[in-house]
Parts: sequence; structure tokens; C-alpha cells
Amino acid sequence: MLVGPGDSPKEDHRLSSAIEFGSIYTAFTIWAYFAWYRNHPELDPTKDHFGGDGWFGKKTYAGGADKFGHAWATMTLARGGTAILDHGGWNHTRSAILSAVMSDALFFGVEVKDYYFYEFSPGDFTMDTAGALLALALDLSPRLDELIDFRVQYWPSPQYLHNLEPGSPCAMHTKGMPSCSRLNIAEDYSGETYLLALHLNGLHTFGPWANFVDVVGGFDSRHYKPPELPPDVTRTQQWFLGVSLNAQGMFDYLLPHSSTWRKVTHGLFEVTNLPSTSVPLIDTTLHTNTANEGGA
Repeated sequence: MLVGPGDSPKEDHRLSSAIEFGSIYTAFTIWAYFAWYRNHPELDPTKDHFGGDGWFGKKTYAGGADKFGHAWATMTLARGGTAILDHGGWNHTRSAILSAVMSDALFFGVEVKDYYFYEFSPGDFTMDTAGALLALALDLSPRLDELIDFRVQYWPSPQYLHNLEPGSPCAMHTKGMPSCSRLNIAEDYSGETYLLALHLNGLHTFGPWANFVDVVGGFDSRHYKPPELPPDVTRTQQWFLGVSLNAQGMFDYLLPHSSTWRKVTHGLFEVTNLPSTSVPLIDTTLHTNTANEGGA
């Protein structure tokens, strides 16, 4: 839960929270322009750019990580918006509904924009909507929120770090890498692992140790995005079941309930995982040397 039970009563800051809510959408729109569209050529307007991008196929442009990325981003934006409005004094249920709708609408706008630069992906928008609905369910059901999280574990990939270097092909806009942007950290899929976590402490069955451990189902793809040279590098997808450190539960357990840091860590680790703290126990890995082009 982004705002835990027992917090101090909400004050009426509805105007400031609404401004903060709108500012997040403005900031995202500006970032998306520079990260995804500014240096990318527009497509031929006489052709159809509705895509069937293969969902989680191993030859898709991001190996399926983009689908989880869309769901996670929409969910995170929706949950963050709900927390802002709720804390400002708006009705919680209405805040959750509005925030989910606005988040889904924003990413629908992204897909419309993508039609002119990449392609309109029904799969991406389906996962956007799934993320918005998950956010709504978690915001309106404290019991469900107590049991599960959908998180991303991230550490910058070697290719993304290379792209940050002044003389990299990405910085020089090398032919064959038109969608490469050093601002596009969202598509650093080679550094991202997506986790659906079950909180063992939410089962109220185990001892204090359960505050520190989650059972997780995970997915990652490697060497798809950011694009790499040479282009025939072996790409991998990994699906797994395992365990992970529950950083949210750990800080909730260790920090005083009224602590500001407890509230910060509670919200942060609702949607993120500390790097290198998930351990696959059962996994399946797929390989390919070819993949489609694409982005956003």
C-alpha cells in the first residue's frame, strides 16, 4: 500500500495535489518527446502502421520485455497519481479511478504517436490497460495489495552505459540505430527484470522472517534493447520462479511507523526491487540470433 493504515489524518491540499498530479504528466510527456521521438524519423504516412508485434515471441524487438514494461509503467503512474490525490484530500475511490483512466489514456496517446514513428501496437495498449486495471485493483483492495506486488528490478546494462559515452554509435546517431536515445532509460530492457511477487508476510502464517522474503515469478530479456552492434548477438529470454528480498517489508519492519523514511521506502519498493536480490530457482531460457526492429 502506498499510504499505510495509521497515517496521520489527511489535510485538504486538493489544489496543490492536482497541480502535482498534472505536473507528472507534463514531465513525462516532455521526457518521452526527447527520449522516443525527437531524433527518430517519421514513417511513410501513406502506409498502414498498425503492428502485430508478436507479444512475447523470442524474435520480437524487445523479446517481450516491452509488454511487461508497458504494464509496469502504466500501473506505477496510476498508483502514484492515486497516492498524490489521496494524500491531498481527494476521495480515495474517485482518485484511484481517475488516476487509472488518466494513466491508460496517456499511454494510448503514446501509441497514437508511435503510429507515426514506429507502429501502433495493440499488444502494448492491451498491457497498458492491464497495468491500469491492476493499479485500480490494488488501490481499492487493501487485502490484495497486502499480498502482491508487480515490480521491476533494474541495473543499467553495459550497452546502455556505453550509449552514454560521447563517442558511442548512439550519441553519433549511427545508421542502423535510429531509435537509440541516451535519454531512453525506459527501453534499457537488458537491465530490467520484471517480478510478480507474493508477500509471505501477507499470509499471516509465518514468523518475522517472512517480512524479508517474497516468492516471485520473473521475466527478463537480454541483448534485445538497447540495440547492439554487431546485430547478430545472441539474445535470451528467461522465465523463472524463485525468491526475492522484500525490501518494502524489510524497511517496514525495521523503521518506526511514523518515520518519513519508512513512507518513502514503502512507496519506492512497492514498484521496484533492489538490484541483484531475486534468485531464480526454476527457469526456462530461450535463445535467438535474430530479432525484429522496433521501439517505444
